Amino acid sequence: MPVQAAIERARVAKEIGKVEEARRILGTALAMAPDDPEVLVALGNIALDLDDPAEALRWAGQAIHADPDSPDAHLVVGMAAVQLGDVDQAMRHLETAVRLSPHDAPTLLLMAWLLAYGPEPDETRARAALAEAVALMPDDADVHCSAAEIYQHLTDLDAVRRHVTAGLALDPTHTDLLHRQARLEFGGVDGGRAAAVSILRGLLARTPTDTKARRLLAEVHWRALMRLAAWVWAFAACLAFAAMWIPAGGLRVLSPVLFVALPLAWYGVFRKLRKQLPVGYLRARVMRPRPLVALLSVGGAGLIADLGAIAMRSQYIELVRLGGWCVVLGAFGAAFGHLLLFTAWQRRGRDDPYPGDAFDFAFGMLIGSALLGVPLLVIAVLGRGWARQPVLLGVLLAVLGIVLATVVLEGVIAMWRERESYRRVPAIVTCVLGLLLAAGAAVWWGGGEIVEGQVRGRELVDVPAPPTSRRPLPTIPSRLSPTPPKRSSTTVAPPTSDR
Repeated sequence: MPVQAAIERARVAKEIGKVEEARRILGTALAMAPDDPEVLVALGNIALDLDDPAEALRWAGQAIHADPDSPDAHLVVGMAAVQLGDVDQAMRHLETAVRLSPHDAPTLLLMAWLLAYGPEPDETRARAALAEAVALMPDDADVHCSAAEIYQHLTDLDAVRRHVTAGLALDPTHTDLLHRQARLEFGGVDGGRAAAVSILRGLLARTPTDTKARRLLAEVHWRALMRLAAWVWAFAACLAFAAMWIPAGGLRVLSPVLFVALPLAWYGVFRKLRKQLPVGYLRARVMRPRPLVALLSVGGAGLIADLGAIAMRSQYIELVRLGGWCVVLGAFGAAFGHLLLFTAWQRRGRDDPYPGDAFDFAFGMLIGSALLGVPLLVIAVLGRGWARQPVLLGVLLAVLGIVLATVVLEGVIAMWRERESYRRVPAIVTCVLGLLLAAGAAVWWGGGEIVEGQVRGRELVDVPAPPTSRRPLPTIPSRLSPTPPKRSSTTVAPPTSDR
């Protein structure tokens, strides 16, 4: 069999999934032409498909020895070296491949990927390589998909959207581009979530075993449920901040509104999820022990926080302190429910694949909580002297500490599941311990402030104050003084008996 015919047959076998058959065909061709660089490069690509980068490096090295000017051989060496962790070797061979074939878009894309993801990223060179690759093949949906992935890592969302749109215009059924579009649409906004679910349902209708689509759909579901607990946190923090300044009359108007706000928000979440998710999807995942306990915990936490809002508007000192403790207890209950829902999402279920974006979610929660909570805390601390109820600063601080501890613990759970991919473990442990200590200190100080802080109001039970000075008592008149009876001085002899 001619060598070119064998290479073509191996390529077809590889495309239909018969990788071992392709390797057998190439082995026969290698016996006829042991120094043919094309056969050696093809064997290197087969080894990469079989997740054997060391074997691929060996075949590609032989191809370079046979033909030092083979750009494909240098490209295989670059890809194998990346998988083996030798970034310097990979960059040298990729630069050689670009020099030998400056108009090859796949080589430029791989080089851009390495420049973006490598240990020493070079964003400028990566963007230049991406622009050149897209300019060489503007009508290739795969090129736009690769460019969108790299721009995603460079956090250029405008470029990601631009290339996803261009790629889907060329191939509306491109699976990877549809995955990326769904991820872009799912940004926490209700309209975006609906669009993302619509895309994912279309993908699953076409390919029910699509792991990426199933994973993202599960993330949409669990993150929406965890938002129920986040509503309780937001309610508790905003209530404590507002009650520091708003007079009691204003709180009497505001507290009924807040009392119905949480149930309405929860109803909206469930109603939209039932409309967006496939039939039976929500019920099948909620009617399990862990999610049920979590939802009951979050519901009870919301009720306790609502009762705290009613008590905090009181003019009595004891009720204000009690209301503060109720709000803090509600934040604890929401944290417990949030942790249960997070672990339920992380657990590989009967229907959902293993999630892969848990740390990104936890890190995003940490950043979002800091952006919302830190300004409230700074304003409350600076204006505490003018607050109506200074003691509620302790409530705000305790709630923020609870949120911080919960998010950090979820990040630890996510990192533990992917612990093989993390380096610099001592630095990570130090950072985690510092955040947990800060959260614990915030809860401790906030609780002490609720107990001993200044509350403007009056006591629930009026206790008469002790006299400030002692007044001398007047002399008791002698007629009022009881006089003891005088005893007789004569003694009475004891009786004698007659004998």
